[in-house]
Amino acid sequence: MVQGLHSVARKKYYRAEKGRQFWRAQTALGLQPWLKENDQMASGLTDLETITVDNKTFPTPLLRTNIVMLHRILEEVVEDWLRAVEPYQRQVDDADDDSAMMIAGATGFGELQPLLLKCLFSYAFFFVAADNAYRRLYEDLNQANRISGLHVRHDKKPKDTPFIEKIRWIRNNAIAHLPGRASKKLSYLDAFAAMSWQPMSLGWSTGSRPDLEKLTFGAGRFGATDASGQRVESKDIEVPGVRVAHKHCLLYLEQYDKMCCDYLETLQAALASKGGAT
Repeated sequence: MVQGLHSVARKKYYRAEKGRQFWRAQTALGLQPWLKENDQMASGLTDLETITVDNKTFPTPLLRTNIVMLHRILEEVVEDWLRAVEPYQRQVDDADDDSAMMIAGATGFGELQPLLLKCLFSYAFFFVAADNAYRRLYEDLNQANRISGLHVRHDKKPKDTPFIEKIRWIRNNAIAHLPGRASKKLSYLDAFAAMSWQPMSLGWSTGSRPDLEKLTFGAGRFGATDASGQRVESKDIEVPGVRVAHKHCLLYLEQYDKMCCDYLETLQAALASKGGAT
């Protein structure tokens, strides 16, 4: 059992080093580093073997493959956004005076809005797919743990943060199931907010230049007075840029990935101590 745990530690080290080597190789080849090293993720599932319990394979091989693919899709969405912003941001940064800077900023602000919606909505859609895939993986591991009779200890799923709940809400209500005025699941104000893809916002301080990467979706909240005279507001769905969304979601997915990898490796070690598949 101790030997198995040492093997787990070695695998964790090699997974982390594999991710670092991938990032260094991209830089060495002269490829545009649209994503910083800490914005990238190499799923530990790629280096782990499945287990067999009661003639069933856990986790489902296609599920593991899909998770790895979903991570790459999320990175590509962010890269698409950064690539689209770059020429507009260059015009802002190269402007010789405040007037030229304002014109360049206004141009980028107007022309990038459809691209922000495309990238942010794509990101939200595929993030929820990745989240659901990890939930299914966790259920698979729980089933393997139960029917094998091993009952190994394991960590719980990561908790949703307010930002993760926000991204899931946007996916469900502003994309997949756009509500009508008479929505039974949402208040009138929340339904109105879900349909209000615009206006967007972009702010910067005096003496600085606009950062078009931080073009913001869902800025501000809608308010009204209800029948009892109380002031009510729509749900906060503000997302200050695709990269900010990625940072929040990546941390959540990394926690989920680590938990599932540790769980699977613990099951592997426990099965090995029993002599293999059950």
